[in-house]
Amino acid sequence: MDAAKVLLIESGRANGKSFAPALKKRYEVSLAYSGKSGLAVAHSLLPDVVVLDAVSMRTSGDRICRKLHAQLPDTPLIHIRPPYEGKDKPSPADIILHHPFTWRKLVNRINRFVDSQDKEGEILEVGNIRLNVPKRLLIVGDQERRLTPKLTGLAAVFLKYPNTVIARKTLIQQVWNTDYMGDTRTLDVHIRWLREALEENPSRPRIITTVRGVGYRMVLPA
Repeated sequence: MDAAKVLLIESGRANGKSFAPALKKRYEVSLAYSGKSGLAVAHSLLPDVVVLDAVSMRTSGDRICRKLHAQLPDTPLIHIRPPYEGKDKPSPADIILHHPFTWRKLVNRINRFVDSQDKEGEILEVGNIRLNVPKRLLIVGDQERRLTPKLTGLAAVFLKYPNTVIARKTLIQQVWNTDYMGDTRTLDVHIRWLREALEENPSRPRIITTVRGVGYRMVLPA
């Protein structure tokens, strides 16, 4: 079983206390030493969990946290903040940890999100496209790509119904568990990301095609 990918954003100061050594014993850890570099790494890595150690960076981390959530809305985010003083600002993070705490507590929180990867689950395969749902791993030919949870759900719907026109409303219901159609830009963005993972030329898609006025269709050979 592949180790879960954890992105740890922390200070690069040599004398700072780091959670990296403890996490590296359990996960595949990537380090970033600023919010800007963390956003860049997150975009290319598509981690299973992001840990933002704002305390080590001597900042609240609120602005970085909001940007991370906007860029990777489906990725679990753990926000490490200074000791609680009864006046925290709202955070989009899934879990907030206040100093002080042990590394074991951080590992326990990470495991809430990655334990499901150790469970056997559904594998979908059509043509040369294979999707390991619990690992969120998309394989196209000999190329592998780790997907976010929402992209995994979207790809699963298409693979279950190849060569079938699927309405936009149906995709939103299946993947986002809502009937709300007020803003469908989120769906459009995820379709673009899925095309980037599947298509040789995402700007001229041949697999995920648009059916104007209705929705999308995954075109695959019989």
